[in-house]
Amino acid sequence: MTAKEAAKEAWSKAGRATGIALAAAGLTGALRWLAGVQPEWTEALYSRGLYPWIRSVQSALSGLSPWSVGELVLVALLTFVLVRGVLLVRALTRRGERRLERLLRDLLGFVRLSSWIWVVYVFTWAFHYARLPYAHGTGLDVRPAEVAELEAAAREWLERTSEWRAKLKEDSSGLVELDTRLESLRLRLTAAYEQAAELESRLAGPSPVLREALASPLMTLGGISGIYWPFTGEPHVNSLPPAPQRLFSALHEVAHERGFAREDEANYIAVRVGSTSGDAELAYSVSLMAYLHLQRSLAAVDAEKATQLSKERPEGVKRDSAAMAEFWKPKTKVAARVREVSTTVNDTYLRAQGQVHGVKSYGRMVDLLLAERRARLAVER
Repeated sequence: MTAKEAAKEAWSKAGRATGIALAAAGLTGALRWLAGVQPEWTEALYSRGLYPWIRSVQSALSGLSPWSVGELVLVALLTFVLVRGVLLVRALTRRGERRLERLLRDLLGFVRLSSWIWVVYVFTWAFHYARLPYAHGTGLDVRPAEVAELEAAAREWLERTSEWRAKLKEDSSGLVELDTRLESLRLRLTAAYEQAAELESRLAGPSPVLREALASPLMTLGGISGIYWPFTGEPHVNSLPPAPQRLFSALHEVAHERGFAREDEANYIAVRVGSTSGDAELAYSVSLMAYLHLQRSLAAVDAEKATQLSKERPEGVKRDSAAMAEFWKPKTKVAARVREVSTTVNDTYLRAQGQVHGVKSYGRMVDLLLAERRARLAVER
């Protein structure tokens, strides 16, 4: 075979491989659309059917590594892209190089890589965005709340927060002292979710392969407290924020690992699992976060009532809340700009997945908390 014939054969193979990748990506996109049209099918066939098997395999394989497989894969992928980019630039600046041919060849490679990443992403995770809402079939009455109802709920969660805080120790700076050691936290999360799964089977699953993200400084810069890596089934927690947020984020990311992709639902599940776990540290962490979300919602409709309620916080709760607020405050203009870009990217991603409220979806946990409160009050009457 001559050099010309070999080149032609290589281009033919590249074209076929690219065509297959694009066809797979297109079919996956069509299935993702169909999943949104038929959420009942998605719930039964994927979220409760195929996904538990996928999750079990991911957990078993990722658990073999003492390090984050997801971060290792990401570093390898970024290194590969960077090296290919450098080689492409060198080739395009070299005399005698068939520049257009090299550029097209690398472009086809990028299309193939992106297509297969999309396929894997949808089948290991993104179908969950199309499953039935968490409240479906639970009888929860999810609807907008009146100011009085919102204030009453915020006050109840503040009381719970205060009660749990009184049972915990403080460090030398007056902040709550919690056990955030990774292995200890993993075992406690496993126990908490196992207990919750006794009443709700959807929350069952293997012991999570919980990771402290090596990229925690970068996550902090972007305003990210945790992230679930769907390709390897690993929940990652930012190791730098104050302890209550780390525990809450761990519960939140495990909710994602259990198959609940929507942010408001993951937040609500974190609160529900943590508050009923019997673990004082988990209960305090989620109660504090629930109260803060309700407080912000109340402030949006009645700032005076929210301010008055804020003044009623015990000093320990005030210090813990202030520590979290101070931690997430951008310290420079560059950090503020990075945070803005990160938030915009996350907002765009969430909206693309069907979460019409974008990053505000995190705060819509309040709707589920209020619905749960209505159900409880109805039983007590």
